[in-house]
Amino acid sequence: MANNYKKKNKNKRKKLQRAKNAIAGDERPEEQQELDSQGSELDAPANVSNSTKRQHDNDDDSDVEEKPQRKKKKKQPVASETTDKKGKKSIRQMKREKFAERQAEAQSAAKDQLKGQCLNYLSQWKHDRQNWKFMKAKQVWLYKNKFSSHLLPDASWPLLLEYFESAQGNIRNMLLTDAHKIIKQMDEWTESQTGDAKNNDDEEDEENEDSETTSKTKKPDENVYKRARDLIQCLEE
Repeated sequence: MANNYKKKNKNKRKKLQRAKNAIAGDERPEEQQELDSQGSELDAPANVSNSTKRQHDNDDDSDVEEKPQRKKKKKQPVASETTDKKGKKSIRQMKREKFAERQAEAQSAAKDQLKGQCLNYLSQWKHDRQNWKFMKAKQVWLYKNKFSSHLLPDASWPLLLEYFESAQGNIRNMLLTDAHKIIKQMDEWTESQTGDAKNNDDEEDEENEDSETTSKTKKPDENVYKRARDLIQCLEE
């Protein structure tokens, strides 16, 4: 019984030793082979990926070389002219014209307002002397525009003569001087007309008509001439 037990133990030991030897010698190369095969399989995709990556890089380089480089467009200078080739006005020119129109309208409105104030000043002097006050600026306006039928209507002319009839000093002398200039200008024009009528038959005078017309005096307006005579008659009587 004891011998049989020893034999069984020896057999178990031998089996264990064989198993160890098998594990150490036989199975390790298989595992190494499996690991080598797995490593080769893992390395293969890396090599493939590297090759494909190089191929893509080469393809990209070829595409870059084949594409032509675009030229940069030069900025065109902005036209600074007031009108373009078609004759249309520029925005800046249109703004300037609108601004000039607004200024002209404002000046015209201011002139009309001043005209109304001066005419009211003259009317108040005649019809409401108690509330009337002397204003030098309005008197100066009446003096400067005395011969203008546009600024001083014919209906207000007799009232202006009455207003200046009582004027004294420098303003009276200035009124007479201006009126006599108009009378003198009319006399010179009439004399030039009579002289030209006598020389119409001479051929030499006809050749020099252009040079003489520039030196001729201009005929005063009939309404201005009439007002000048009325003013002299009113102030010198």
